[in-house]
Amino acid sequence: MFRAAASSVARRSVAQRSTLRGAPAVANFHASLPQKQEEKSATPAEAPKGLWNPMLSVPLGIAFAVPALSYEWYLVNEETQLAACFIAFTMLIYQQFGGSIHEFLAADGKRMLKEHNAKENDIIQMLQEQLDDMKMQSNIVKDAQDVQAVREATYEKLNAAGQIKPQYDFKAQMEKLLGMLATEEAALTEKAKHALMKDATEAVKAKFASSKDLQKSSLDLAIAQLEGKGGQGDLVQAAFVDFFKAKAKEAATADEAAELAETRKTIVRKLNAVAMNENFFFRLDENGQPKMVV
Repeated sequence: MFRAAASSVARRSVAQRSTLRGAPAVANFHASLPQKQEEKSATPAEAPKGLWNPMLSVPLGIAFAVPALSYEWYLVNEETQLAACFIAFTMLIYQQFGGSIHEFLAADGKRMLKEHNAKENDIIQMLQEQLDDMKMQSNIVKDAQDVQAVREATYEKLNAAGQIKPQYDFKAQMEKLLGMLATEEAALTEKAKHALMKDATEAVKAKFASSKDLQKSSLDLAIAQLEGKGGQGDLVQAAFVDFFKAKAKEAATADEAAELAETRKTIVRKLNAVAMNENFFFRLDENGQPKMVV
C-alpha cells in the first residue's frame, strides 16, 4: 500500500514537472509580439520552499500517516470527524462569507481611519492658517513703516493747512465784526435822525402854538395861496430851518468827545460780547483797537 501510494505520488510529480517544463515553450509561441499579460501568465510560479513544498510534504505526510493508521498510533474516532467537520465548516464560512465578515470587521477600522483623517485635515488646515498668519505678521514691520510714512505726510499737510486756516478765520471774523459795526452805525444814524425830526416837529408845533403872529401869518399865507394871489415863503419850512440852524450852533459849541466816547463804549461792549460768544481770536479795547487773545 505504501509502495503504491509512493509510486502514485512520484508519477504525479513527474507529470507536473513535465507540464511545468513544457508550459513556457507553448506559452511563448506566438505569431505576433507577446503581450505583458501573456508574459505574466506564462511565467511559472515559484515553488514553495522547505516543508511547505508539495514535493516534500505530501510524501512525508503519506509516509507518516500509513504506519500511524496501520499500527493504530492515531485512532480515527468521533473527535477526528468533529475536527474535520469544524475545519470544513470554517473553510466554507471563509470561502462564502469571508469577505462580508472582513468588511464588517474592517468597517469600524475604516470609520476610525476616516475620523482620524478628518482630524488630521483639520489640524493641517489650522497649521496652514497659522502659517498664513505668520506670513502676514512678517509684513507687520513694513506695514507699520508705511503707516508711519502716511501719518507724517498727513501731519505735514495738516500743519501747512493749519498755518493758512487761522488767517482765513481771522479775516472772516473781522469781516463779520465790521459788518456788525456798519449795521450799528446805520442804526444809530437812523435813531439820531428820528430823534432830531421828532424834536424839530415838537419845537415847531410849540412855536406856532405859542405865537399868535405866526398863526395869523400862516393863515393869511394859506388863504392867499388858495385865492391864487400867491405868497412869499413858507413859515413852517422857515421854522424848521431856524430849528436846524439852532441845533447846528448847539452842536458846534457842545462837547462831542464825551458823547462819542460813550457811543464808542456802547458799540465796543456789544462787539466784544459777540466776539466772546463766538470765540473770536481778538477783543476790542476801549479805543476800538483789536487785541489778539490767542
